[in-house]
Amino acid sequence: MIYATLLGSYQAFGVFFKPIQSEFGWGRAVTASAFFIGTMAMAALSPFIGSLSDRYGPRRIITTVGITGALGYALISQVQTQWQLYGCFVLMGSGGTFFVPVLSVVTRWFTLRRGLALGLTGIGGGIGQALFPPLSQVLLDNYGWRNAYLIIAGGLVVVVVSVAQVLRGHPGEKGLLPYGEKSYTDINTPPIKRPSTPPLKLKQVIHTKVFWIILLATSAGHFTYQMTWVHLVPYVTDPEIGVSSMVGASLMSAIGWSNMAGKVFMGNLSDRIGPRLTLVMCYGVSGMAMLWLVVSKQLWMLYVFSFVLGFFYGGSIPLQPALVGSIFGLESLGAVSGGVQSGTSAGGATGSVLGGYIFDVTGSYFYAFLLGAILFFTSMILVLLVKKPRRTA
Repeated sequence: MIYATLLGSYQAFGVFFKPIQSEFGWGRAVTASAFFIGTMAMAALSPFIGSLSDRYGPRRIITTVGITGALGYALISQVQTQWQLYGCFVLMGSGGTFFVPVLSVVTRWFTLRRGLALGLTGIGGGIGQALFPPLSQVLLDNYGWRNAYLIIAGGLVVVVVSVAQVLRGHPGEKGLLPYGEKSYTDINTPPIKRPSTPPLKLKQVIHTKVFWIILLATSAGHFTYQMTWVHLVPYVTDPEIGVSSMVGASLMSAIGWSNMAGKVFMGNLSDRIGPRLTLVMCYGVSGMAMLWLVVSKQLWMLYVFSFVLGFFYGGSIPLQPALVGSIFGLESLGAVSGGVQSGTSAGGATGSVLGGYIFDVTGSYFYAFLLGAILFFTSMILVLLVKKPRRTA
């Protein structure tokens, strides 16, 4: 529920894109800059939120970011200027940092079948991405974009704050072992497998080459995904394609529905062949999907694109912390995942505004989508280069 509401509401920006642009008369790069600023705030805060989650547990942290994010949605209904819009998106982006503590919790609760557990958790994101675009379009059509955001804000407070109260950061808090663990090796040792050598701390991790390879790979992939997500509805409702806003919202919804299946499938596959090879496949097929989008002019082709991108790239998202955990261990998982998420969010933010800039300059999304394909293939190559760093006692 947390995943669905916080991610779904934030990712529905593509539905609101043209109404906001039309009311204020801004260019697409300027309008997309709101999403850029919010996502950059998410990037900057993610390592900090991850560290706080490691220290204080997910319940307090997710409650706080949920309330802060909802405040942004409430205030955006009152904006009159560009800087006010950007300020609201900073608050909304802070709500997106929930990603780090939620997936860190799941990673710690599961030793066996961890990839599948992360995939099932990620279904929440797919539900949000499937439901919020058409729901937002209905609210927008009936109440206008300002009141639609106000209604969403109220829903976020109720759902996120209530659900966050049941979260526990570690099974040991409930006297339990992670799924797949049979016994404690020491009564004072957290119920996770003790490494034969000391685990890497965050300050050590950031000095390893593999950390930066993973960060660049996920950033390049998310650059393309967020660029496409933000600009898909504007693209298909432009005269070149010319479908209605509700059809555009349904294409976003199709990405959400298919990424639910992708997360379960890829999570299960990750348990069999490992997260690295699974990510290689996801990025490679996502690159081919972007090439398909470049030539897609008919509605059925666009739906094919939405389902393929959702299945493969959506399936890759929960595997990123699984890859981090398999490479660097679990002790500082929240902080390390937050560091990777920071770069990933920055890549997504850049993609959203650069896609708008390319359109403003060329009058088309052709080169933006072509660049996206190249970056997905780059991510695939980078993940192939990932190797576990040596640890010394």
